[in-house]
Amino acid sequence: MAMFSRNADDFQGDVEAQIAALRKEISKLSASLSDLGSERFEEMKRVASKQARYAADTAKENPVTTIAIVAAAALLLGLFSRR
Repeated sequence: MAMFSRNADDFQGDVEAQIAALRKEISKLSASLSDLGSERFEEMKRVASKQARYAADTAKENPVTTIAIVAAAALLLGLFSRR
């Protein structure tokens, strides 16, 4: 009976060691994903800022066209919201 008890203890120790190793790997993966997400967010923020500057510059260079586009978009939104 003592032999089975020792094997069970060994088995439990092995399982606990594997669980600890898995937790460590999950922690590393979480940190990697966090870094990747942060890099993607910064890239998206940079691109969005660049596009906003481009849109603002274009609007300043072509004010009549900008007003026409905004008026058309408002008209379409008004028409679709009535339905």
